[in-house]
Amino acid sequence: MARHLEETVVTVRQPDVITPDPIEGRWRSWRNATGPTRWLFVVVDWGAAHATVVTAYGKRKAQFP
Repeated sequence: MARHLEETVVTVRQPDVITPDPIEGRWRSWRNATGPTRWLFVVVDWGAAHATVVTAYGKRKAQFP
């Protein structure tokens, strides 16, 4: 994912879709047609003083609730 750092930042700043994560304080940001595959999926923990990216990876299919 190091090659997709800029796309990861854009996904957090301007996601196409935001969904809740099962863990409180975390949100899932989705961006279509960017990153290594169809969707870029980024989990961000907003519970601390500074937001922290927990994980980021490409997914072929989005899983929205």
